[in-house]
Amino acid sequence: MDQKIILLPTLLLLIWTGIYFLLRGRMLSDGQQTTYAHWIHASLADIFYNIDKKLIFNVIISAAIIGALLGFFVPGKVSQADKKITITKAIELNQQGEYSQAALLLEEMNNINSPLVNNELGVAYLGMKNYDQAERELRKAAKALPHYGKIHQNLAVLYTIMERYTEAAFEEARAREAGNFNISESRLYNLPDNLTDQLGTRIFLAVLLALGAYNLPRLIIAFLRRRRRNKFEEQLADGLVMISNGLRAGLSLVQAFEMVVKEAKPPISQEFEMVLSEHRLGSSLGDALNHLAERMPGTDTKIMVNATLILLESGGNLPERFDTLAQTIQERRRILLKIKSMTAEGETQAWMLTMLPLVMALILNTMNHEVFSLMYTTVMGWMLIALIFLMEMVGLFLMLKTVKVKI
Repeated sequence: MDQKIILLPTLLLLIWTGIYFLLRGRMLSDGQQTTYAHWIHASLADIFYNIDKKLIFNVIISAAIIGALLGFFVPGKVSQADKKITITKAIELNQQGEYSQAALLLEEMNNINSPLVNNELGVAYLGMKNYDQAERELRKAAKALPHYGKIHQNLAVLYTIMERYTEAAFEEARAREAGNFNISESRLYNLPDNLTDQLGTRIFLAVLLALGAYNLPRLIIAFLRRRRRNKFEEQLADGLVMISNGLRAGLSLVQAFEMVVKEAKPPISQEFEMVLSEHRLGSSLGDALNHLAERMPGTDTKIMVNATLILLESGGNLPERFDTLAQTIQERRRILLKIKSMTAEGETQAWMLTMLPLVMALILNTMNHEVFSLMYTTVMGWMLIALIFLMEMVGLFLMLKTVKVKI
């Protein structure tokens, strides 16, 4: 029966992950039904990352399942770490002579059959002169871990106080013998992870992390696109100067683009190669440049494309116009960098305000661990953490948007 109780939540999580992928795995793209893996493959291909579709599919499935399993098992590990902190604090209280406070902390964990908990609880009762309870707890600790020397030393002290000298001598001898054994920390603490504990918290976290892992490729693709766009706009001014020099040398505009493809580095060489490929396949140069502006939706790119289209229709001194475009883009970037340096203080304040709740949480957890631990050991606590995180992200977005200046 116990095995069924343990396996049932894990099985349900695996089934849920599979159903969620099947339901969400299909999406509409350009009027045609395409799988989520195909969409990722196409998006990566647009930015010149060629990854096998089967690999993408396996990564999505694996990420969702791993996220669900991590969410299911993390609360148990957090609970174990929390119990270790409590035991460590109780040991410090015993060393300071605060036996009643140590007993209050340890009595809540007296049902986990931990040798260290029973030993320290016995020490607390011994300090409170509750000898019967102290003997009971120390005996439980000695039964669970006979080779732990401190237990026998504490029993020897207890029996000496109770004037049971024969038993005290026997425990002292056992303590000397136990000094030859090395005991691992896991055996000493003996904090089991019961999968049925905090079941609501486990399921909530499993769902949350599985959703996050499943949608993680969208964030990665967005990041790669933004990085590629920024790199393209950094290279654009130099590319325009290269086109201008080619035009002065007597090349046509298409030939100048070919020179950029050969001489420049990615991504600008790759994007102009796409323009030339579309043009060779029958598209007009204007349409190919408009497609470039769609792939690289930056302000500088739009300025370059619009100016080039006007020049193609009206004519004029192309080398001079491209030089002017390059100077304009370089001046815009210079002003943007200056504005960024001037607004750096506001961005720093925004990040500091965002990190402040985390710092306060760490301080409160240190000052009043017993109360604050409810935030990460209960379902309501995890839900509040998720809500706080969401509100922090919204606040950070609004603050950064406030200090951002568009030109």
